[in-house]
Amino acid sequence: MDNLKQILRKKTPIWFMRQAGRYLPEYRKIRKKEKNFLDLCFNSTLAAEISLQPIKRFNFDFIILFSDILVIPFALGQKVEFKESIGPILNKIEFSSDLDLSNRCEQIHKLDPIFKTIKILSKEKKDKQLIGFCGGPFTVLTYMLEGGTSKKHSIVKKKIKDEREDFKKLVNLITEVSIIYLKEQIISGVDIIKVFESWAGLLDEKDYEEFIIEPNKKIRESIKKSFPEIPIIFFPRQSQNEIFSFINKVKPDVLSLDKKILTNIYNIAKEKNIILQGNLDPNILLNGGKELEDEVKKIMLQFSQNDHIFNLSHGILPTTPIDNVKKTLDIIKDFDEAK
Repeated sequence: MDNLKQILRKKTPIWFMRQAGRYLPEYRKIRKKEKNFLDLCFNSTLAAEISLQPIKRFNFDFIILFSDILVIPFALGQKVEFKESIGPILNKIEFSSDLDLSNRCEQIHKLDPIFKTIKILSKEKKDKQLIGFCGGPFTVLTYMLEGGTSKKHSIVKKKIKDEREDFKKLVNLITEVSIIYLKEQIISGVDIIKVFESWAGLLDEKDYEEFIIEPNKKIRESIKKSFPEIPIIFFPRQSQNEIFSFINKVKPDVLSLDKKILTNIYNIAKEKNIILQGNLDPNILLNGGKELEDEVKKIMLQFSQNDHIFNLSHGILPTTPIDNVKKTLDIIKDFDEAK
């Protein structure tokens, strides 16, 4: 935490979700050569190069590992592939017995190329902080059950209703493997970890407690027990009022925020010494112009009394103009210098 606090004392640090990706021509050039996305994630040399591309172009303050949250289902023996213009496609599982539950060490061994990528990056990061990550257990499980991205999540909702114990068993399994995976990332050289609980907003209060708060709390407690100095960012997307229960029980070091924020979050974060991260709308970054300039300045003012990492409320969109990214960084720098 000390390194992160030192950065915050000097300026507003910046990184963007999905900062290494399709909006960059240098990424698209590599992607044309490597059609299989998971193969690209497991090519340590190329994955490290992609992770560093936005740093070389924009000099962001953080490097985020180029990988995907669905490497966990892959490690558990589920077939995972990515199709252009469609996204992830997984062969649907129905029960915990559909997965490889035999050997945790062997499962994590499948992800060795990712740890190799981290080792490469840790040698090349210079003064940058390296972020590793995983998906939140509930979020990862939604993809595993639905077979990919879903709008209604009907299979997940039915599973919770009709087969709650098996659903809980699956969440616990993913939580356990995620903890091992994150610890290996830390051992390999990441400075910070992030947990993307992107589908947290699907659940009501009772289910949120059991399937969002409890697994994320287990992750935090286990990581902090082994690596107390490692900052943990949590992103419980679209949690609405449940965000306050999440803060109190999970105790994030850094809380990543949606574009819509409950106004009392600022004071609560200050009281609990939580760093806030966010929260520019990716669509505003895409559109640019005066709206972008006004929104960036508004965010800087809103967070001026908090420890704040400037970021997006979700991933950067593939058609985002590079000039808009550069403009955003310039506005933030000018704002900091004018303080």
